[in-house]
Amino acid sequence: MRKHLFTLSVLCLFFLYCPAQTTAKEWFAEGITLKKDKKYNEAVNAFKKATGLQVNYADAWYQLGWCYNELEQYNDAIEALKKAEMNNPNDKAGTYFETGYAYKGLGKYDEAIPFYTSTINSDPKYGLAYKERGFCYYKKKENIKALEDLNEYTLLTDSINDATFYYTKGWIENELGKYNEAVESLKKCVAIDNAYSDAYSELGFAYYLLGNNDDAIINYRIAMNLDNETDFHPILGIADVYYDNLKNYDSAIIYFEKGLQLQKNDKTAYYKLGWCYNDREKFNEAINPLMQALALDSGYTVARTDLGYSYYKLRRYDDALSMFLLIMKNDSKDELSRYYAGFCYYYKNDTTGLQQMISELSNLNTSNSLKFAEILKKYIQ
Repeated sequence: MRKHLFTLSVLCLFFLYCPAQTTAKEWFAEGITLKKDKKYNEAVNAFKKATGLQVNYADAWYQLGWCYNELEQYNDAIEALKKAEMNNPNDKAGTYFETGYAYKGLGKYDEAIPFYTSTINSDPKYGLAYKERGFCYYKKKENIKALEDLNEYTLLTDSINDATFYYTKGWIENELGKYNEAVESLKKCVAIDNAYSDAYSELGFAYYLLGNNDDAIINYRIAMNLDNETDFHPILGIADVYYDNLKNYDSAIIYFEKGLQLQKNDKTAYYKLGWCYNDREKFNEAINPLMQALALDSGYTVARTDLGYSYYKLRRYDDALSMFLLIMKNDSKDELSRYYAGFCYYYKNDTTGLQQMISELSNLNTSNSLKFAEILKKYIQ
Protein backbone atom coordinates (compact mmCIF):
# COMPACT_ATOMS: atom_id res chain seq x y z
CA MET A 1 0.00 0.00 0.00
CA ARG A 2 2.84 2.37 0.93
CA LYS A 3 4.54 1.55 -2.41
CA HIS A 4 1.38 2.47 -4.37
CA LEU A 5 1.00 5.72 -2.43
CA PHE A 6 4.61 6.66 -3.22
CA THR A 7 4.12 5.97 -6.94
CA LEU A 8 0.93 8.07 -7.01
CA SER A 9 2.74 10.97 -5.31
CA VAL A 10 5.55 10.90 -7.88
CA LEU A 11 3.07 10.94 -10.75
CA CYS A 12 1.21 13.91 -9.25
CA LEU A 13 4.47 15.86 -8.95
CA PHE A 14 5.40 15.02 -12.55
CA PHE A 15 2.13 16.39 -13.92
CA LEU A 16 2.28 19.40 -11.60
CA TYR A 17 5.75 20.60 -12.70
CA CYS A 18 5.93 19.48 -16.37
CA PRO A 19 4.04 21.64 -18.92
CA ALA A 20 1.61 19.96 -21.24
CA GLN A 21 2.89 18.99 -24.68
CA THR A 22 2.19 21.90 -27.12
CA THR A 23 1.77 21.31 -30.85
CA ALA A 24 3.29 23.36 -33.68
CA LYS A 25 -0.15 24.77 -34.50
CA GLU A 26 -0.65 25.84 -30.90
CA TRP A 27 2.72 27.61 -30.86
CA PHE A 28 1.78 29.25 -34.18
CA ALA A 29 -1.53 30.47 -32.74
CA GLU A 30 0.32 31.81 -29.69
CA GLY A 31 2.76 33.63 -31.97
CA ILE A 32 -0.08 35.27 -33.91
CA THR A 33 -1.64 36.53 -30.67
CA LEU A 34 1.69 37.94 -29.49
CA LYS A 35 2.27 39.55 -32.89
CA LYS A 36 -1.11 41.29 -32.73
CA ASP A 37 -0.12 42.62 -29.30
CA LYS A 38 3.17 43.88 -30.85
CA LYS A 39 5.19 41.62 -28.56
CA TYR A 40 7.55 40.73 -31.36
CA ASN A 41 10.37 39.17 -29.34
CA GLU A 42 7.93 36.82 -27.63
CA ALA A 43 6.27 36.10 -30.97
CA VAL A 44 9.65 35.18 -32.45
CA ASN A 45 10.13 32.59 -29.70
CA ALA A 46 6.70 31.12 -30.35
CA PHE A 47 7.20 30.85 -34.11
CA LYS A 48 10.65 29.33 -33.59
CA LYS A 49 9.10 26.66 -31.39
CA ALA A 50 6.49 26.00 -34.09
CA THR A 51 9.15 25.57 -36.78
CA GLY A 52 11.22 23.47 -34.40
CA LEU A 53 8.35 21.01 -34.07
CA GLN A 54 7.38 21.18 -37.75
CA VAL A 55 10.35 22.11 -39.92
CA ASN A 56 8.28 22.53 -43.10
CA TYR A 57 5.73 24.87 -41.47
CA ALA A 58 5.84 27.53 -44.22
CA ASP A 59 3.41 29.99 -42.64
CA ALA A 60 5.28 29.89 -39.34
CA TRP A 61 8.54 30.65 -41.17
CA TYR A 62 6.80 33.55 -42.91
CA GLN A 63 5.49 34.98 -39.65
CA LEU A 64 8.92 34.54 -38.09
CA GLY A 65 10.48 36.52 -40.96
CA TRP A 66 7.80 39.20 -40.61
CA CYS A 67 8.60 39.65 -36.90
CA TYR A 68 12.34 39.74 -37.56
CA ASN A 69 11.71 42.56 -40.05
CA GLU A 70 9.73 44.44 -37.44
CA LEU A 71 12.67 44.03 -35.05
CA GLU A 72 15.07 45.21 -37.82
CA GLN A 73 16.88 41.88 -37.69
CA TYR A 74 17.00 41.71 -41.45
CA ASN A 75 19.52 38.93 -41.99
CA ASP A 76 17.50 36.63 -39.72
CA ALA A 77 14.36 37.66 -41.60
CA ILE A 78 15.89 36.69 -44.94
CA GLU A 79 16.85 33.23 -43.67
CA ALA A 80 13.37 32.60 -42.26
CA LEU A 81 11.66 33.85 -45.42
CA LYS A 82 13.85 31.65 -47.62
CA LYS A 83 12.56 28.63 -45.68
CA ALA A 84 9.01 29.89 -46.02
CA GLU A 85 9.41 30.16 -49.79
CA MET A 86 10.96 26.67 -49.99
CA ASN A 87 7.91 25.21 -48.29
CA ASN A 88 5.31 26.95 -50.46
CA PRO A 89 3.58 29.39 -48.05
CA ASN A 90 -0.07 30.34 -48.43
CA ASP A 91 0.87 34.01 -48.80
CA LYS A 92 3.45 33.96 -51.59
CA ALA A 93 3.07 37.65 -52.36
CA GLY A 94 3.57 38.49 -48.69
CA THR A 95 6.68 36.31 -48.50
CA TYR A 96 8.21 38.02 -51.53
CA PHE A 97 7.30 41.43 -50.10
CA GLU A 98 8.86 40.76 -46.70
CA THR A 99 12.02 39.45 -48.34
CA GLY A 100 12.28 42.60 -50.40
CA TYR A 101 11.65 44.64 -47.26
CA ALA A 102 14.52 42.88 -45.48
CA TYR A 103 16.96 43.52 -48.33
CA LYS A 104 15.81 47.15 -48.46
CA GLY A 105 16.42 47.41 -44.71
CA LEU A 106 20.00 46.26 -45.35
CA GLY A 107 20.40 48.88 -48.07
CA LYS A 108 20.64 46.16 -50.74
CA TYR A 109 18.30 47.79 -53.22
CA ASP A 110 19.35 45.73 -56.24
CA GLU A 111 18.46 42.56 -54.31
CA ALA A 112 15.22 44.02 -52.98
CA ILE A 113 13.73 45.17 -56.30
CA PRO A 114 13.27 41.68 -57.87
CA PHE A 115 11.36 40.51 -54.78
CA TYR A 116 9.03 43.49 -54.97
CA THR A 117 8.56 42.73 -58.67
CA SER A 118 7.70 39.12 -57.79
CA THR A 119 5.20 40.45 -55.26
CA ILE A 120 3.52 42.53 -57.96
CA ASN A 121 3.54 39.63 -60.40
CA SER A 122 1.84 37.46 -57.76
CA ASP A 123 -0.63 40.19 -56.78
CA PRO A 124 -0.86 43.22 -59.13
CA LYS A 125 -2.95 45.09 -56.53
CA TYR A 126 -0.29 44.85 -53.81
CA GLY A 127 0.07 48.64 -53.37
CA LEU A 128 2.85 48.59 -50.77
CA ALA A 129 5.11 46.69 -53.16
CA TYR A 130 4.93 49.61 -55.61
CA LYS A 131 5.68 52.06 -52.81
CA GLU A 132 8.69 50.16 -51.47
CA ARG A 133 10.06 49.39 -54.93
CA GLY A 134 9.67 53.08 -55.73
CA PHE A 135 11.71 53.98 -52.67
CA CYS A 136 14.42 51.54 -53.80
CA TYR A 137 14.56 53.20 -57.22
CA TYR A 138 14.71 56.58 -55.46
CA LYS A 139 17.71 55.41 -53.44
CA LYS A 140 19.33 54.25 -56.68
CA LYS A 141 18.61 57.69 -58.22
CA GLU A 142 16.41 56.11 -60.89
CA ASN A 143 13.83 58.83 -60.49
CA ILE A 144 11.61 58.11 -63.49
CA LYS A 145 11.03 54.51 -62.37
CA ALA A 146 10.61 55.68 -58.78
CA LEU A 147 7.90 58.17 -59.69
CA GLU A 148 6.05 55.61 -61.83
CA ASP A 149 5.84 53.25 -58.85
CA LEU A 150 4.86 55.96 -56.36
CA ASN A 151 2.11 57.15 -58.69
CA GLU A 152 0.84 53.58 -59.02
CA TYR A 153 0.77 53.29 -55.23
CA THR A 154 -1.46 56.39 -55.01
CA LEU A 155 -3.89 54.80 -57.50
CA LEU A 156 -4.10 51.56 -55.51
CA THR A 157 -4.41 53.12 -52.05
CA ASP A 158 -7.56 54.82 -50.77
CA SER A 159 -5.94 56.83 -48.01
CA ILE A 160 -2.27 57.73 -47.53
CA ASN A 161 -1.26 59.22 -44.20
CA ASP A 162 2.50 59.00 -44.69
CA ALA A 163 4.17 62.43 -44.80
CA THR A 164 7.50 60.94 -45.86
CA PHE A 165 5.85 59.30 -48.86
CA TYR A 166 4.57 62.64 -50.14
CA TYR A 167 7.87 64.37 -49.35
CA THR A 168 9.81 61.78 -51.33
CA LYS A 169 7.35 61.98 -54.21
CA GLY A 170 7.57 65.79 -54.23
CA TRP A 171 11.37 65.71 -54.10
CA ILE A 172 11.49 63.38 -57.11
CA GLU A 173 9.01 65.56 -59.01
CA ASN A 174 11.20 68.61 -58.37
CA GLU A 175 14.22 66.66 -59.56
CA LEU A 176 12.39 65.74 -62.77
CA GLY A 177 11.22 69.31 -63.38
CA LYS A 178 7.56 68.52 -62.60
CA TYR A 179 7.17 71.53 -60.33
CA ASN A 180 3.37 71.83 -60.32
CA GLU A 181 3.07 68.15 -59.40
CA ALA A 182 5.71 68.67 -56.70
CA VAL A 183 3.67 71.48 -55.19
CA GLU A 184 0.63 69.21 -54.87
CA SER A 185 2.62 66.36 -53.30
CA LEU A 186 4.45 68.62 -50.86
CA LYS A 187 1.23 70.37 -49.82
CA LYS A 188 -0.15 66.95 -48.88
CA CYS A 189 3.02 66.26 -46.91
CA VAL A 190 2.75 69.39 -44.76
CA ALA A 191 -1.01 68.84 -44.35
CA ILE A 192 -0.13 65.56 -42.64
CA ASP A 193 2.87 66.94 -40.74
CA ASN A 194 2.99 70.73 -40.46
CA ALA A 195 6.44 70.59 -38.82
CA TYR A 196 8.13 68.82 -41.77
CA SER A 197 10.76 71.49 -42.46
CA ASP A 198 12.39 69.74 -45.44
CA ALA A 199 9.01 69.62 -47.17
CA TYR A 200 8.52 73.37 -46.77
CA SER A 201 12.02 73.87 -48.18
CA GLU A 202 11.23 71.68 -51.22
CA LEU A 203 7.92 73.51 -51.62
CA GLY A 204 9.83 76.79 -51.65
CA PHE A 205 12.14 75.36 -54.32
CA ALA A 206 9.20 74.33 -56.53
CA TYR A 207 7.60 77.77 -56.24
CA TYR A 208 10.97 79.44 -56.94
CA LEU A 209 11.35 77.54 -60.21
CA LEU A 210 7.72 78.30 -61.11
CA GLY A 211 8.44 82.00 -60.57
CA ASN A 212 5.94 82.21 -57.71
CA ASN A 213 8.29 84.28 -55.60
CA ASP A 214 6.04 85.26 -52.70
CA ASP A 215 5.04 81.65 -51.99
CA ALA A 216 8.65 80.54 -52.41
CA ILE A 217 9.87 82.98 -49.78
CA ILE A 218 6.98 82.19 -47.42
CA ASN A 219 7.70 78.47 -47.47
CA TYR A 220 11.46 78.91 -47.23
CA ARG A 221 10.93 81.11 -44.16
CA ILE A 222 8.66 78.53 -42.53
CA ALA A 223 11.43 75.97 -43.04
CA MET A 224 14.00 78.39 -41.59
CA ASN A 225 11.90 78.98 -38.49
CA LEU A 226 11.21 75.27 -37.95
CA ASP A 227 14.96 74.57 -38.10
CA ASN A 228 15.88 77.62 -36.01
CA GLU A 229 18.00 78.77 -38.97
CA THR A 230 20.36 75.79 -38.66
CA ASP A 231 19.70 74.42 -42.17
CA PHE A 232 21.32 76.24 -45.09
CA HIS A 233 18.89 74.97 -47.76
CA PRO A 234 16.00 77.41 -47.19
CA ILE A 235 18.38 80.30 -46.48
CA LEU A 236 20.24 79.86 -49.76
CA GLY A 237 16.87 79.18 -51.38
CA ILE A 238 15.67 82.65 -50.45
CA ALA A 239 18.96 84.06 -51.72
CA ASP A 240 18.32 82.39 -55.09
CA VAL A 241 14.83 83.88 -55.27
CA TYR A 242 16.24 87.37 -54.73
CA TYR A 243 19.19 86.80 -57.08
CA ASP A 244 17.62 84.92 -60.00
CA ASN A 245 13.98 86.02 -59.99
CA LEU A 246 13.67 89.36 -58.24
CA LYS A 247 17.12 90.80 -59.15
CA ASN A 248 17.24 92.25 -55.64
CA TYR A 249 20.96 91.88 -55.10
CA ASP A 250 21.17 93.68 -51.75
CA SER A 251 18.72 91.19 -50.23
CA ALA A 252 20.47 88.32 -52.01
CA ILE A 253 23.76 89.31 -50.39
CA ILE A 254 22.22 89.12 -46.91
CA TYR A 255 20.94 85.57 -47.43
CA PHE A 256 24.00 84.29 -49.30
CA GLU A 257 26.20 85.52 -46.45
CA LYS A 258 23.96 83.91 -43.85
CA GLY A 259 23.65 80.61 -45.74
CA LEU A 260 27.37 80.34 -46.46
CA GLN A 261 28.10 80.48 -42.76
CA LEU A 262 26.38 77.07 -42.59
CA GLN A 263 27.35 75.59 -45.96
CA LYS A 264 30.90 76.23 -47.09
CA ASN A 265 30.94 73.86 -50.07
CA ASP A 266 28.48 75.54 -52.43
CA LYS A 267 30.53 77.00 -55.27
CA THR A 268 27.46 78.46 -56.98
CA ALA A 269 26.41 80.38 -53.87
CA TYR A 270 29.94 81.78 -53.51
CA TYR A 271 29.94 82.79 -57.17
CA LYS A 272 26.55 84.48 -56.95
CA LEU A 273 27.59 86.36 -53.81
CA GLY A 274 30.74 87.60 -55.55
CA TRP A 275 28.71 88.60 -58.59
CA CYS A 276 26.30 90.58 -56.37
CA TYR A 277 29.18 92.45 -54.75
CA ASN A 278 30.61 93.27 -58.18
CA ASP A 279 27.19 94.50 -59.28
CA ARG A 280 27.01 96.77 -56.23
CA GLU A 281 30.59 97.95 -57.04
CA LYS A 282 31.91 96.44 -53.83
CA PHE A 283 34.88 94.92 -55.61
CA ASN A 284 37.02 94.21 -52.55
CA GLU A 285 34.16 92.30 -50.93
CA ALA A 286 33.68 90.27 -54.12
CA ILE A 287 37.18 88.82 -54.08
CA ASN A 288 36.87 86.42 -51.14
CA PRO A 289 33.68 84.59 -52.20
CA LEU A 290 34.94 84.30 -55.77
CA MET A 291 38.22 82.83 -54.54
CA GLN A 292 36.22 80.40 -52.38
CA ALA A 293 34.27 79.32 -55.47
CA LEU A 294 37.52 78.68 -57.34
CA ALA A 295 38.99 76.81 -54.38
CA LEU A 296 36.05 74.42 -54.71
CA ASP A 297 36.35 74.20 -58.52
CA SER A 298 39.43 75.60 -60.23
CA GLY A 299 37.73 75.18 -63.60
CA TYR A 300 34.74 77.34 -62.67
CA THR A 301 35.16 79.83 -65.52
CA VAL A 302 32.41 82.30 -64.64
CA ALA A 303 33.84 82.70 -61.13
CA ARG A 304 37.33 83.25 -62.55
CA THR A 305 35.96 85.82 -65.00
CA ASP A 306 34.23 87.73 -62.21
CA LEU A 307 37.34 87.58 -60.04
CA GLY A 308 39.36 88.99 -62.92
CA TYR A 309 36.73 91.70 -63.29
CA SER A 310 37.04 92.58 -59.57
CA TYR A 311 40.81 92.93 -59.93
CA TYR A 312 40.38 94.98 -63.10
CA LYS A 313 37.99 97.42 -61.40
CA LEU A 314 40.44 97.70 -58.50
CA ARG A 315 43.19 98.53 -61.02
CA ARG A 316 45.07 95.38 -60.12
CA TYR A 317 45.75 94.72 -63.79
CA ASP A 318 48.41 92.06 -63.43
CA ASP A 319 46.18 90.05 -61.08
CA ALA A 320 43.27 90.49 -63.49
CA LEU A 321 45.38 89.36 -66.46
CA SER A 322 46.49 86.25 -64.56
CA MET A 323 42.81 85.27 -64.36
CA PHE A 324 41.94 86.16 -67.95
CA LEU A 325 45.01 84.53 -69.50
CA LEU A 326 44.29 81.26 -67.68
CA ILE A 327 40.74 81.30 -69.05
CA MET A 328 42.04 81.93 -72.56
CA LYS A 329 44.53 79.09 -72.22
CA ASN A 330 41.72 76.66 -71.43
CA ASP A 331 39.11 78.12 -73.77
CA SER A 332 40.15 79.36 -77.19
CA LYS A 333 36.71 80.91 -77.78
CA ASP A 334 36.04 82.78 -74.53
CA GLU A 335 35.08 86.35 -75.38
CA LEU A 336 34.79 88.16 -72.05
CA SER A 337 38.29 87.20 -70.90
CA ARG A 338 39.76 88.70 -74.11
CA TYR A 339 37.58 91.77 -73.87
CA TYR A 340 38.57 92.67 -70.30
CA ALA A 341 42.17 91.62 -70.89
CA GLY A 342 42.20 94.20 -73.70
CA PHE A 343 41.31 96.93 -71.19
CA CYS A 344 43.98 95.70 -68.78
CA TYR A 345 46.58 95.93 -71.55
CA TYR A 346 45.33 99.42 -72.42
CA TYR A 347 45.73 100.67 -68.85
CA LYS A 348 49.18 99.05 -68.68
CA ASN A 349 50.10 100.90 -71.89
CA ASP A 350 50.70 97.56 -73.58
CA THR A 351 49.57 98.26 -77.14
CA THR A 352 50.85 94.91 -78.39
CA GLY A 353 48.71 93.01 -75.90
CA LEU A 354 45.68 95.17 -76.72
CA GLN A 355 46.09 94.57 -80.46
CA GLN A 356 46.42 90.82 -79.81
CA MET A 357 43.07 90.80 -78.00
CA ILE A 358 41.43 92.76 -80.81
CA SER A 359 42.81 90.29 -83.35
CA GLU A 360 41.63 87.25 -81.40
CA LEU A 361 38.16 88.70 -80.88
CA SER A 362 37.88 89.54 -84.58
CA ASN A 363 38.91 86.01 -85.53
CA LEU A 364 36.19 84.53 -83.32
CA ASN A 365 33.75 86.26 -85.70
CA THR A 366 30.63 86.21 -83.51
CA SER A 367 28.31 89.16 -83.04
CA ASN A 368 29.58 89.72 -79.48
CA SER A 369 33.26 89.24 -80.30
CA LEU A 370 33.07 91.65 -83.24
CA LYS A 371 31.27 94.20 -81.06
CA PHE A 372 33.95 93.84 -78.35
CA ALA A 373 36.72 94.18 -80.95
CA GLU A 374 35.21 97.42 -82.27
CA ILE A 375 35.01 98.87 -78.76
CA LEU A 376 38.65 98.01 -78.03
CA LYS A 377 39.82 99.50 -81.35
CA LYS A 378 38.79 102.93 -80.02
CA TYR A 379 41.57 102.63 -77.42
CA ILE A 380 44.37 102.08 -79.92
CA GLN A 381 46.60 105.14 -79.81
